[in-house]
Amino acid sequence: MAAVTRYFEGDHPSLVSRLEDHFARVRSGFEEMGWSGALVLGGGYGRGEGGVMLDGDEPGFSNDLDYFLFDADPDSPALTEWCRRVEKVESPRLGIDVEIKCLRPESIGDPGKSMMFADLVAGHVVVAGDAGFLGAMRAGLDFARIDASEATRLLWNRGSGMFYARCRMGQEDSRGFVIRNHAKLKLALGDAWLCLHGKYTSECRERGRRLAGIPLPGDAAKILAWHAEGVEFKFRPFSKGPSWEELRAESVDLVAAWKEVYLAAEARRLGMELKDFTGYLSLPRILRDSGLMRNLALALRDRFKRGACLRPVGDYPRAALMRALPCLLGLTPGGIADAAKFLPSPQDEVSELKSWETVYQKWWSYYA
Repeated sequence: MAAVTRYFEGDHPSLVSRLEDHFARVRSGFEEMGWSGALVLGGGYGRGEGGVMLDGDEPGFSNDLDYFLFDADPDSPALTEWCRRVEKVESPRLGIDVEIKCLRPESIGDPGKSMMFADLVAGHVVVAGDAGFLGAMRAGLDFARIDASEATRLLWNRGSGMFYARCRMGQEDSRGFVIRNHAKLKLALGDAWLCLHGKYTSECRERGRRLAGIPLPGDAAKILAWHAEGVEFKFRPFSKGPSWEELRAESVDLVAAWKEVYLAAEARRLGMELKDFTGYLSLPRILRDSGLMRNLALALRDRFKRGACLRPVGDYPRAALMRALPCLLGLTPGGIADAAKFLPSPQDEVSELKSWETVYQKWWSYYA
């Protein structure tokens, strides 16, 4: 195994220099504003698992930079404006998306129940301010307590990526995008299964070792091999190689595996048996944490402000996207057309995949 630096595997001094120069610029701006909170880098680079793209003449970054800005007033207009300015300036300088999420420290709650916060507590880089409260949480961190809903959220996110990849299949300028989303799902299938069995951990190579020690669904050999491929892609991503024919065939296999693991995750979360999507899509509510009156108010707001609302109106709007996704992936009897039961129909032909991408992305931006 290659040596692990603070941000990624391998010896890439030019990338370390660019990243630390970026930190210095951001830290300087943060301190000039006089905030008393903390700016923390999470994600792959924060855990020492960032990707290094080696397709070109020089190594490059590949993952987003995922920042968490903890402040007593995270909704401050001045703070929001500064974050958006940093994102706009630094993203093109680094060639990757720089994203800053503003939160109160107490928003973390119990990090052992959230995959995102458990990963953050386990590994991060403090770029500015004092984030000692994160270190204090590390001693009691227990990944075995991560809720089954986290497996669902991970699979929904990665399944949505597969839908977007299918929409761009065959477009040469999107080959890297398709390859990347396939790799993310390969990793997520195993990670979600580990989560459901209380075996998840923030270290992705350790997750691969743990996955080999538990019973797996369906074609276990494929899930193990895919997870290993996903881990390697995470550290050394690429944007060339597989043919479109190979990617199309792989997409079919990955979506079939996604169906099996997603239904298992939702069966666990909802406390019921789910053999296929037919019964799942007919449930009156699949997101039960949001009250009926709030859901109705959101539907009314969307109808007046956004020209349409998601269905069924008694469920939280994200549930419509969760229901529509299996339809858009061709996993329901009516296929793509079934999505019209939950989302506003596109202006073009209902059977046109690309038209549905626009609709799905619009509502995803509101409720993801």
